Amino acid sequence: MNIYQSIQDLSPALPLFSQVLSAPRMDRLEGLCGFDGFVDSFIRMNRPSSMAEFGPKVAEAAGIAASYSVTHEGDRFGGNGPLFVSALHDLFDGRIDLRYAGGVGVSEMEPLFAEALEPRLKAVYPMAQPAHTDCLEFTDGKIMLNDFGPCGEITLARLLEVVGEPEFQKIVDAADFFVAVNWGKLPNVGEIWADIATRRASGPNAGTRVPFFMDLAEFEHRSRADVEELLVLLPRITEIFSSFLSFNLKEAWQMGDVFGGRFTGKKQPEDVAALAGFLKKHIPVDRIVIHPNSGAACASHDDVVYVPGPYCENPLISTGAGDNFGAGCLAGHLAGLDDAGMLLAANAASGFYVRTGRSARFEDLRDLVDRWHRGQLPERL
Repeated sequence: MNIYQSIQDLSPALPLFSQVLSAPRMDRLEGLCGFDGFVDSFIRMNRPSSMAEFGPKVAEAAGIAASYSVTHEGDRFGGNGPLFVSALHDLFDGRIDLRYAGGVGVSEMEPLFAEALEPRLKAVYPMAQPAHTDCLEFTDGKIMLNDFGPCGEITLARLLEVVGEPEFQKIVDAADFFVAVNWGKLPNVGEIWADIATRRASGPNAGTRVPFFMDLAEFEHRSRADVEELLVLLPRITEIFSSFLSFNLKEAWQMGDVFGGRFTGKKQPEDVAALAGFLKKHIPVDRIVIHPNSGAACASHDDVVYVPGPYCENPLISTGAGDNFGAGCLAGHLAGLDDAGMLLAANAASGFYVRTGRSARFEDLRDLVDRWHRGQLPERL
């Protein structure tokens, strides 16, 4: 187990990190991403401004009423998949071919998604109207109030109706990677994951284990039976692909509870790394990734590594930080970084996003890590 406590601990690895991210991309990768879509309404909490203050005040007002000061900051395109694919495009500075299928509209993308995603996508397959989230933004976290309405319409039958079965087979055969996120909100998406595995296994590139990146997202409302069904599916995905399963810390605690782990409330680097190793022993995937706000851990067949992050005390935005982390993780892996470098890229992608409100490019990751290493990383970039 390798625990890096500070960016200085990573000093020997930084020249290679910069070299890998600076290297010209000789091949143009192609990937399929999905399958959700949300309209996010951003609400900045003014007073109280932190979750730590907000929680007790709400509890005290139970049975009576309460009123708090907020600032409505408008609507943005959202959902784990759209934010992930947008960030992945930006990391590669557009030199990547991305296809997206999901809840971004019916027959065509909703304007909010079209404006953000059309310039970034090779193709889009609208499957359903987007769901809706009210994002309460605090200085120390966020609360997502979700209306899941259309999420049940994301099905394999609908996907094949929109894409066409022969075309979908071609897409699966040609993909250099897959991104499958927000299992927690999409009750029928497991059948899509399983179908992708079956198609890939029967195609001309069956022997090439390309990355299959999964992020369950918040899944506490899914039943134990749903989780057990997922755990049955994961060995099949790992057999066909190089599988990644990513959690935020709260989600990792929840999954640890499924296997009798006692990690809830433990946030120290050693605890997060131990939890990653614990989940790796119980879940048949190639890599378990856990990303608390202060860093990230990855457990693979070879080792468990923890890498610190460029913590931002007062983030400009937090909704989407996890998706930018995931995109940085996958991009770092695709670029050829080892697990520690991959986590450093992911942490830097998230750290850049919360400081600027936009997704990073590889050159932004290099610059952020350099500033951080020199002790000159500000709260805003």
